[in-house]
Amino acid sequence: MAALWDREAEGLLRYTIVITNNDAEAGDLVSRAFECVAEDWSKVGPRSADAQRAWLRQTCKNKWIDGLRHSKIRSRLQPELTWYYKPAEVDPADLVVLRQEAEHCLRVINSLPTVQRRVAVLYFLEEHSPPEIAELLGIKPSGVRKHVAKARQRLREELGSFIGDRHAPPEEESA
Repeated sequence: MAALWDREAEGLLRYTIVITNNDAEAGDLVSRAFECVAEDWSKVGPRSADAQRAWLRQTCKNKWIDGLRHSKIRSRLQPELTWYYKPAEVDPADLVVLRQEAEHCLRVINSLPTVQRRVAVLYFLEEHSPPEIAELLGIKPSGVRKHVAKARQRLREELGSFIGDRHAPPEEESA
């Protein structure tokens, strides 16, 4: 853990300063993230350096968002952030349609073959790059790109315009 601190603390502090715009809060987030590392070392320790860095950043981001949600500071945030975090007003009819579409999406995702589903979740939802996914799952980056393409094709076939095209196909790595 000491080596992880030495390697990541300074960069993690810079990252949290950017997301919080507050040096003191950023330092607190870094400390809390490393407390979480200590609690979950059996899960975090065996990961690669890049996966550990991603875990730390995601933990800091989650802790920061939790703080926003649970504090009264929301009203003092910049107007665009306050708007972003306020509860949306939803028409009950739209909610029913969205729930049905979400259930259909989940059924389609769960019907993907296991490796394809894992790749799709890491790529589309957690926004990992193909080389990161390859390392996490122990497969080649070209295999990751093939799984992403197949998952994208299946999702388009099943879900049509509902999914849009938020994620362009992964770029081929140059040698």
